Amino acid sequence: MRLAHGLDAACKRIGKALHLDALKDLSTRSQADPEWVIVYRTAQGFCCVYRGLAIDFGEMLDIQVWAEEMDVQTYFIGL
Repeated sequence: MRLAHGLDAACKRIGKALHLDALKDLSTRSQADPEWVIVYRTAQGFCCVYRGLAIDFGEMLDIQVWAEEMDVQTYFIGL
């Protein structure tokens, strides 16, 4: 399961680096409607729910870098 998640993340990062999203349908998302991700604190760090999957982070900086790469807005609960 972890390998599949890592592979999906790698594919998304490569897609971002090559700007493959720009070639897809550009009219589906506008700048006025950002995608939001809920982030909450856990005993070991942080966790978020993104498209139905839980993603664990060790530090706040990891969340910020990930959110920048995925182009999402974060909403923090219980911090």
